[in-house]
Amino acid sequence: MLERTVPSQDLAAQARTGKLYSLTGVIIAVGLYSVIHVAARLIASLNLGEDDPLDAILAQTLQLGYLPGQPPLYDWAIWALGQLTGPGAFRFQLLKYSLLTASCAFIFLSARRVMKGDVFWAFLSVEALALIYQISWRFHEGFTHQVGAMCAVAASFWALLRLIERGRIADFALLGLCAGLGVLTEPIYWVFLAVLLISASLQPTIRAMLFRPGLILALAIMAAIAAPHYIWLAFSDAGLGAILPSVADPGAANYLGDALKGMRRAFTEPLMYLAPLIFILPIFFPGMVISIWREVRCLPNRNRQPDYEQLLLHMSFLAVAALLAGAVIFGIRSYPTHALMPLFLTSSIWLVAQARNAAPPAGQIDRFVIMAIGITIFAFFGRAANMYVQHPVCNICRWGIPYAELAEAMKGRGFTSGQIYVDGAELGGNLHRFFPDSRISLGDYRGYEPPLEEFPNLAGKSAIVWSDDQPVERIAVQMKKLDPGLRVSDLQRAETVTFPWSGWNLLAGETPNASWKLLIIE
Repeated sequence: MLERTVPSQDLAAQARTGKLYSLTGVIIAVGLYSVIHVAARLIASLNLGEDDPLDAILAQTLQLGYLPGQPPLYDWAIWALGQLTGPGAFRFQLLKYSLLTASCAFIFLSARRVMKGDVFWAFLSVEALALIYQISWRFHEGFTHQVGAMCAVAASFWALLRLIERGRIADFALLGLCAGLGVLTEPIYWVFLAVLLISASLQPTIRAMLFRPGLILALAIMAAIAAPHYIWLAFSDAGLGAILPSVADPGAANYLGDALKGMRRAFTEPLMYLAPLIFILPIFFPGMVISIWREVRCLPNRNRQPDYEQLLLHMSFLAVAALLAGAVIFGIRSYPTHALMPLFLTSSIWLVAQARNAAPPAGQIDRFVIMAIGITIFAFFGRAANMYVQHPVCNICRWGIPYAELAEAMKGRGFTSGQIYVDGAELGGNLHRFFPDSRISLGDYRGYEPPLEEFPNLAGKSAIVWSDDQPVERIAVQMKKLDPGLRVSDLQRAETVTFPWSGWNLLAGETPNASWKLLIIE
């Protein structure tokens, strides 16, 4: 039987308890962190970031589904917030950081159970998220639906632990609710759900608590929540298979090479997602290496009591196995690191638990805390430099692009609402806040067209806008998919509008310009 003793933690835990190391403390700390980031972001620019513009276009209307391979829960939430706050950037920031706060709360609640009530180390599990690059940096501009999946994963794991300890019918219902919402966030949540249930079945005590008649209720609730969207998907042209990758042909010339690359990435990408946390923890807590070896050596666990650390370890191993299966069956050659965020989020709890099991002295813990806080502050100022200094600090300075000036130029030429055709999601999504009653269609995105019947009051005018560096012949091909009557000669009448970037641009030798082609059609 695996015995875990952390003798130095008794005094440490007693010395470090208090209101800060509580659910309320987590919500206040993450809420303050969120307010600071949101305020800095909105003061810097009201432009939408990397992934938000596409969702602004999708959420013009409320539909059962938008893109066949992308569940719609995040877009539904953006649409609902738009009814309350308007079509601007604030609704995206509000949703993203609310989900972050909720995710951290569920991580704390789960870690507190995993670590047998140790609230200090549970709090450190939340702080440790600041040492994951995808969360501490890329999160702020790069993610949309993945954030919803991250929250669903954290909530589902917490709901499972609650069910194991209490076993009430309400706990099964709660797990079904979390799972129902989860399968509406990202297709990878299905992988997480399978990993969660299989891992739970590997321990007899957990299996006995989970696989009871109440599980039928949980599955029924999940199905009831998810049914409207998946029925829509089943009757769409893509069908239910849209949530799966295309199965590779084993006879294809490049199949073996792709599969081998995918198998390698099945091991490396989880490490890259958890970096640098997974490398920093052993530096500050070298004793955790022994704890990790003890954990792996004692697989599988046959204890009479649930072992949550072993549950998390099983989940991590099975998640890697799922990625290996994806490489072999579907020929997936690469896994985007950010896409794995939901699948390996709970692995961070296990890593922190191994640091705790090493029974580090207070000095080691203090140095880790100071370092984590320092990185959090450094990351904020680095992001602020991106937003305020802009070029040459940032690589793609979306914050300074003068969409407001472009919208004013369109209004000055008589366009107030109507049909807007654009050549890219970033342009269309950013124009939406200036023309919320217009129907915005993407020439370069054939996966979705806003239903025309949802815009009964369109004015007679249409606007076609595209980047000045795109050849008119290419734009004509795109726009004909939206309006078959358009000709190249029509587009050649478009005028060029040019505006300097907004923002501080403190280090730029000269302020860059943004140019578009604009055509207003009566």
